[in-house]
Amino acid sequence: MTIHQTLRIQETSLFVRRSGEGNPQSVIFLHGKRFSSLNWEEVGTLDLLAEKGFDAIAIDLPGYGKSPAADNIAVEAVLPLIMEALGVIKPIIVAPSFSGTYALPVISEHPSDFTGVVAPAPLGVTENGGALKGTALPFLIIWGDNDPIVPVENAHILDSLLANSHVVIIPDGGHPTYINQPDTFHRHLVRFLEKL
Repeated sequence: MTIHQTLRIQETSLFVRRSGEGNPQSVIFLHGKRFSSLNWEEVGTLDLLAEKGFDAIAIDLPGYGKSPAADNIAVEAVLPLIMEALGVIKPIIVAPSFSGTYALPVISEHPSDFTGVVAPAPLGVTENGGALKGTALPFLIIWGDNDPIVPVENAHILDSLLANSHVVIIPDGGHPTYINQPDTFHRHLVRFLEKL
C-alpha cells in the first residue's frame, strides 16, 4: 500500500509517495515535466516493487505536483538533499525525461553513491555525455521507438558512453513509456532491479 509523506529539505517540503518502506534496497522515482509522483502510484509501479521486496519512493520535485517551488535550491543539489533527508544508502534512481537534468549530473560526478540507474528517455544526455563516459554503474536505458520529444538516437548515444548498460526500445512506447506501455515497462524494470 502506498503511503504519503512529507520530506523536509532545507527550507522547503517535498511530497513523497512510498511503498515498501523498510525493505533494504531503495528505488527513487523522479518524474517528467508535465507529470508528478502520482503517475508512479497510478500505474502501480510503487506497489509492484514493494511486493518484489523494494522500498519504492516517488518524489514530487520542487514546484511540481504537491511540492512548492524552491528557487533557492540548485537543480543538481536536489537529488543529494533528497537522499540525505530519506537516509537511504546507494539507491537506484529512475529518472525519466526532464528529471534527467536533476539526476545525470549527480550520477556522473558521484557514481559510487548509487546502485543503478533506470533512464526512460532522460534529458541531459548530450550535456552530461562527457562526464558519464566510461561510467561502470549499471544503467537500464528505456525508450519508445516513436518518442516525439527526445529522439530515440539518444538511447544509443547514452549506451555508447557507458561501460555497463542495457537498451530497451519499446514499440509504440511514445515518450512516457511507463504510462503508454506500463506492463512492458514494468517487466524490464523488475528484471533489471532483480539482477542488481
